[in-house]
Amino acid sequence: MSIHSISHIIASPFGLALLYLGYNSLTIDNYPYSIWMVIPITVLVLLYLFKPQLDFWWHTKFPIKFDKELAQFLASKNPYYKSLEGEEKIKFEHRLNLYMEARDYKAIGANEQKDIPYDMKAMLASIPTQLTMHKEDYLIGDMDRIFLYKHPFPTPSKQFLHTVETHVEDGVFIFSLHEWQAATHEPKRFYNNIWYGYVDAFLKVFNDDTTAIEPYASFQNIEKIGKYTEEYILRILGLKAVDPLVVLCGLYFTHPDEMQSNTPQIYSKLKTFFS
Repeated sequence: MSIHSISHIIASPFGLALLYLGYNSLTIDNYPYSIWMVIPITVLVLLYLFKPQLDFWWHTKFPIKFDKELAQFLASKNPYYKSLEGEEKIKFEHRLNLYMEARDYKAIGANEQKDIPYDMKAMLASIPTQLTMHKEDYLIGDMDRIFLYKHPFPTPSKQFLHTVETHVEDGVFIFSLHEWQAATHEPKRFYNNIWYGYVDAFLKVFNDDTTAIEPYASFQNIEKIGKYTEEYILRILGLKAVDPLVVLCGLYFTHPDEMQSNTPQIYSKLKTFFS
């Protein structure tokens, strides 16, 4: 049987001990063991604080079996996952489970933050999982917080409406879901803002040598591959400027057939870079 949360298993006896000590302290005058309540309280607080790290460590040692219904859902939505077989498919599923375990996704409302549905979390997590299949660090450093708005948003550093923001120094992604959902339903028509954010973080965190692919990073080549103009991408992202290298690298994953057909040399260079 797979243990989905080792922290819950560890917490159970300490929770029972706290209930036992607490009940006796309230019902028995001068109960001599009340002071011992500090031990389960301390352990439970530590488990609460370090739950993601503990569960992540456990699941790296004892992987969770990938949910069959989620596998069917992903196969219907994600062509890359559908194409995987054998060890590569197992690797993707294991990493996807771990990424969802290790990263905190929050939907931002008017006055609150909420968890997002599991299937949406899996769809979002499939992007960094695919991006880092060739990397040991599939978590992309300390980029551990993902904030999701329904629509374009302003922030203190960018006080205008935009759809993607990446803060490597703070380990934060901020995305608008509206544009991502459009690109998910019609990937060849709409540009994917979440791929832009993850590729941007990927290049900044890993700082790999990009000299072999930089000469091809132009909006002329981007338009050949995805039919996206610079003006269109600026409008989708809501930014004042975009990095064509980030866009080009993202198209390798979202438009592989078009890249291979229209710009085979670029496809070959990026295949080497991401292998």
